[in-house]
Amino acid sequence: MVESDYEELRAALGRVLASPAGSYEELAGRALRIRSMVAGEIGAALTDSINAEAAQRPQDSLAEKRDLASWINHELRQLGLTLAFPGTGRPAILTATPGRRDADEGSRFRLEAKDEHGRRVMSGSLGWVPKLELIESPLRPEGGARHR
Repeated sequence: MVESDYEELRAALGRVLASPAGSYEELAGRALRIRSMVAGEIGAALTDSINAEAAQRPQDSLAEKRDLASWINHELRQLGLTLAFPGTGRPAILTATPGRRDADEGSRFRLEAKDEHGRRVMSGSLGWVPKLELIESPLRPEGGARHR
């Protein structure tokens, strides 16, 4: 992409957001829809490349697995993305856990999410990084806010 492509995109977004809105709620709804569309497009564009990058990175020891999981979670978080939990599609993070006998032997990757009741759930474990499915990170509810 060249700089003019970014300016064209910015102008298109500006036109959508500047068109008359009847209320704050309507304009905020438009902005949230754009946010979701952009996150979906970014996720789709990055899925293959982040999977390829993850496969190339060291992941033999527990420390390497933890570094890789941390890198993946960080990269996605700064882009407004997260991982999809297998079977449910719920937002998840990648974790690395030690093996049964020692920290390195048998160390595994797992996806961690929360179920519909807020309880932590873990995926099955794998010795190598699983295929990552990127999804939009949900908006964070305000802890003390009355509006959620």
